[in-house]
Amino acid sequence: MKTLISLITMLGVAICNAGSHATLADSVSVEAGIAYSNTSTSGGLAIRDDSTSASILLGSPLSGGVASVGIDLHRADGETEADVNIAWGVPLTLFNVTLDTEVYFQKIDSSYGGWEEVGVGATYGFDWVEVGASLWHELGSNAGYGVELTASREFTTPVEGLTVSPFIAVNFADSYDAIEVGVSADYQLTEDAVVSAKLSFNDNDADGTAYSLQKDWVVGAGLTYSF
Repeated sequence: MKTLISLITMLGVAICNAGSHATLADSVSVEAGIAYSNTSTSGGLAIRDDSTSASILLGSPLSGGVASVGIDLHRADGETEADVNIAWGVPLTLFNVTLDTEVYFQKIDSSYGGWEEVGVGATYGFDWVEVGASLWHELGSNAGYGVELTASREFTTPVEGLTVSPFIAVNFADSYDAIEVGVSADYQLTEDAVVSAKLSFNDNDADGTAYSLQKDWVVGAGLTYSF
């Protein structure tokens, strides 16, 4: 909880500092969305089934990067669950190679058993593929840890405003391994609104737990609006 308060305070300071040089509307980005998924996942684990959600994401410049706070409210099995993600992303140049790096804190609220974790990650875009790697560590007495590796590529289509992105994500954790392979699509409905959809194949070896995914197909769709 102290970590959550500290990071929210950091974003508040960033917004105040940005506001001294520009209007609040210029310095803070706001994105809201609604979505549905037959299965929600995190780190290759199932965390809820058949959920509808509403989300908001706030961002502000901070020390050469962008600090953000995201809150997702999920309705599943008659209960409301709230996931929180707080992050700071900044470009980092090493040996003439610029990486998009990020440090983050996230809190997962799940009837299966929630957790808090911190992580650090980096992505790099080649001409033909974007690759990423992140290290994560759960907080608490039974903390797990692992690494996630990702690869994706965005393709334009003959339909104006429509892009598709095949992707793969692999998690190697201390207590399980997981893989997700799929495709996502984004359609620019208006200048500020985007309709998205995802279809993916998921599998892990968290057998005998609520987090298990046994060759399951995940389907989701949503709408986001940027203010």
